[in-house]
Amino acid sequence: MSDPDAARLDDYRFQMGHDAGNLAMVLDQLTDVMNAVALHTVHCRVERGPRQGEPPLDLAQLLGAIQTAKGLVQESLLRLKGKDG
Repeated sequence: MSDPDAARLDDYRFQMGHDAGNLAMVLDQLTDVMNAVALHTVHCRVERGPRQGEPPLDLAQLLGAIQTAKGLVQESLLRLKGKDG
Protein backbone atom coordinates (compact mmCIF):
# COMPACT_ATOMS: atom_id res chain seq x y z
CA MET A 1 0.00 0.00 0.00
CA SER A 2 1.36 3.41 -0.92
CA ASP A 3 2.16 5.97 1.78
CA PRO A 4 -0.78 8.23 0.84
CA ASP A 5 -3.16 5.25 0.92
CA ALA A 6 -1.80 4.11 4.28
CA ALA A 7 -2.29 7.61 5.67
CA ARG A 8 -5.84 7.73 4.31
CA LEU A 9 -6.57 4.32 5.89
CA ASP A 10 -5.21 5.55 9.22
CA ASP A 11 -7.45 8.62 8.99
CA TYR A 12 -10.52 6.50 8.23
CA ARG A 13 -9.73 4.15 11.13
CA PHE A 14 -9.26 7.10 13.48
CA GLN A 15 -12.53 8.73 12.40
CA MET A 16 -14.73 5.64 12.15
CA GLY A 17 -13.07 2.83 14.05
CA HIS A 18 -11.02 -0.04 12.71
CA ASP A 19 -13.65 -2.07 10.82
CA ALA A 20 -15.64 0.86 9.46
CA GLY A 21 -12.39 2.57 8.46
CA ASN A 22 -11.31 -0.52 6.54
CA LEU A 23 -14.66 -0.62 4.74
CA ALA A 24 -14.43 3.07 3.91
CA MET A 25 -11.01 2.50 2.37
CA VAL A 26 -12.31 -0.46 0.34
CA LEU A 27 -15.20 1.71 -0.84
CA ASP A 28 -12.75 4.35 -2.06
CA GLN A 29 -10.66 1.72 -3.83
CA LEU A 30 -13.73 0.16 -5.51
CA THR A 31 -14.79 3.60 -6.69
CA ASP A 32 -11.32 4.22 -8.15
CA VAL A 33 -11.43 0.86 -9.97
CA MET A 34 -14.93 1.59 -11.29
CA ASN A 35 -13.71 4.89 -12.68
CA ALA A 36 -10.75 3.23 -14.41
CA VAL A 37 -12.94 0.52 -15.96
CA ALA A 38 -15.55 3.08 -17.01
CA LEU A 39 -12.84 5.13 -18.72
CA HIS A 40 -11.68 1.99 -20.51
CA THR A 41 -15.23 1.32 -21.75
CA VAL A 42 -15.20 4.73 -23.45
CA HIS A 43 -12.19 3.72 -25.54
CA CYS A 44 -12.96 0.03 -26.02
CA ARG A 45 -16.13 -0.51 -28.06
CA VAL A 46 -17.55 -3.36 -30.10
CA GLU A 47 -16.88 -2.51 -33.75
CA ARG A 48 -19.37 -4.77 -35.54
CA GLY A 49 -22.60 -6.65 -35.03
CA PRO A 50 -25.75 -5.90 -33.09
CA ARG A 51 -23.79 -4.50 -30.13
CA GLN A 52 -21.80 -2.06 -32.28
CA GLY A 53 -20.68 0.98 -30.32
CA GLU A 54 -21.30 -0.64 -26.93
CA PRO A 55 -18.66 -1.74 -24.43
CA PRO A 56 -17.57 -5.39 -24.60
CA LEU A 57 -19.64 -7.75 -22.44
CA ASP A 58 -16.69 -8.58 -20.18
CA LEU A 59 -16.29 -4.91 -19.25
CA ALA A 60 -20.02 -4.49 -18.69
CA GLN A 61 -20.07 -7.58 -16.46
CA LEU A 62 -17.00 -6.38 -14.58
CA LEU A 63 -18.60 -3.02 -13.87
CA GLY A 64 -21.74 -4.79 -12.66
CA ALA A 65 -19.76 -7.03 -10.31
CA ILE A 66 -17.84 -4.08 -8.90
CA GLN A 67 -21.07 -2.13 -8.39
CA THR A 68 -22.58 -5.09 -6.52
CA ALA A 69 -19.50 -5.37 -4.29
CA LYS A 70 -19.57 -1.64 -3.66
CA GLY A 71 -23.22 -1.85 -2.64
CA LEU A 72 -22.46 -4.61 -0.13
CA VAL A 73 -19.60 -2.60 1.36
CA GLN A 74 -21.84 0.47 1.63
CA GLU A 75 -24.54 -1.57 3.36
CA SER A 76 -22.04 -3.01 5.84
CA LEU A 77 -20.55 0.40 6.53
CA LEU A 78 -23.98 1.87 7.24
CA ARG A 79 -24.81 -1.02 9.56
CA LEU A 80 -21.55 -0.51 11.44
CA LYS A 81 -22.30 3.17 11.79
CA GLY A 82 -25.69 2.28 13.28
CA LYS A 83 -27.75 3.98 10.57
CA ASP A 84 -29.33 0.83 9.16
CA GLY A 85 -30.43 -1.73 11.71
